Amino acid sequence: MIAAVGVFDGVHLGHKELFRTALDLKKDTQLPVAAVTFSPHPKVILNENNCIFGLLTLEEEKKALLEVMGIDYYWAIPFSREVARLSPEEFVDNYLCAYMETKYIVCGFNFTFGYKGAGTPRYLKSIERDKGFEVKIVPPFEIEGEVVSSTRIRELISDGDVERANRFLGRPYCVYGEVIKGNGVGGQIGVPTSNIDFSPNKLIPRRGVYAVFARLVCGELMPAVANVGVRPTFGGVHTRMEVHIPGFSKELYGEKMQVFFLKYLREEQKFASPYSLKEQIQSDIEEALLVSKSQLRQGFDLDSFTLLSAYDRIFLTK
Repeated sequence: MIAAVGVFDGVHLGHKELFRTALDLKKDTQLPVAAVTFSPHPKVILNENNCIFGLLTLEEEKKALLEVMGIDYYWAIPFSREVARLSPEEFVDNYLCAYMETKYIVCGFNFTFGYKGAGTPRYLKSIERDKGFEVKIVPPFEIEGEVVSSTRIRELISDGDVERANRFLGRPYCVYGEVIKGNGVGGQIGVPTSNIDFSPNKLIPRRGVYAVFARLVCGELMPAVANVGVRPTFGGVHTRMEVHIPGFSKELYGEKMQVFFLKYLREEQKFASPYSLKEQIQSDIEEALLVSKSQLRQGFDLDSFTLLSAYDRIFLTK
């Protein structure tokens, strides 16, 4: 077995490089590849300051993205404080050796495990002969002189810089969920919107208006505008995500929608009247359509991870 080990939140280009290494080994050895990860994310359990921690990829999302890359097995180790207290050797023996006949371990340069992160790639290399496996350490993956990491991508998305985050991910950042009933205000001013019931565990981009692609399961990509915020013009207080698809009039309640973020357009604003808001939305739509056309002309690799089939898989296998 080839064990590709890591948290893999985001399944970004650095992770893709790691799995390329594992899949190349598979070609040479004919051994299957297992993605060995953790659920929930270790930071959720070890969050001493009770900070809000949003995931780049939910568990089902991460699994689907990795499966379409060609892995053979997906194993999410149930993470707990008990697991966190294991020594590095106990972790290796209990998980990497006891459950499967591991011949190769592939990990990132900054992977840590065991009590207080004492287990490192260097530690794994030091025991490989005794344990009977070989360790492949994947070096940092850089874009524009910056190391690609899940932490950095979270920062970018939290700041609204989805364009740069997308370059690090190798695909547009996606938030998905069921379309639920809203207050119907958008329809009253001639700009109907779909309210997305997204997971509370998912990292949502900063408040504002975005150019996006919207997509239903097994459907086409549709240029759209998304608002992430509280709708101050109408006295809202809770964060929502609403999507307007120009020229689309089908009833969508109960449908599953994928929203791919392309570009931050502007801050959320409070307008003097709903009609002032409508005028601004029309301007937003024009800009969003230009952004989406530009993305398609540039050939942004929306299928870099066989992306669309991965997101369909999430809903079709439930």
